[in-house]
Amino acid sequence: MALVGFFILAVLLYCIFIGHKVWNQQVVLTKNFELCMEKAPFMKIFKVPRPEKVLSVEDLETYFDEFDNIFNSTGLPPIWDGEKLVPWKQFHKESIKVAKQCHEELGIDKPQKQLRDTFSKPAWDPNSTIWKNSKNI
Repeated sequence: MALVGFFILAVLLYCIFIGHKVWNQQVVLTKNFELCMEKAPFMKIFKVPRPEKVLSVEDLETYFDEFDNIFNSTGLPPIWDGEKLVPWKQFHKESIKVAKQCHEELGIDKPQKQLRDTFSKPAWDPNSTIWKNSKNI
């Protein structure tokens, strides 16, 4: 009986060790990917004033309608680029090219499994169904 308990404990410790190792690899790879993505065009959006800071109330009402139209036609929320609302895929098209280059540089072939947090989402996987039908990626 003690031998069975020892075996179960050994298997459990092995699984914990492997899980911790995989977790650490994901964390390191994600940090490297984030550094690589610093050159992506979407990073500039954080320096653009929010629309409610630069538009009048009347303009905002117009943009709410435009937001709804873009969202209903694409299924994705548009992005404010500092001047106008842009469909999500159009806005991120250049950034996904950077993501693809970063994947190649870092040897990432399954980003949804190899990365963590935001960059593990299908939106940042150039091979996901979101980008599958897009040209020039």
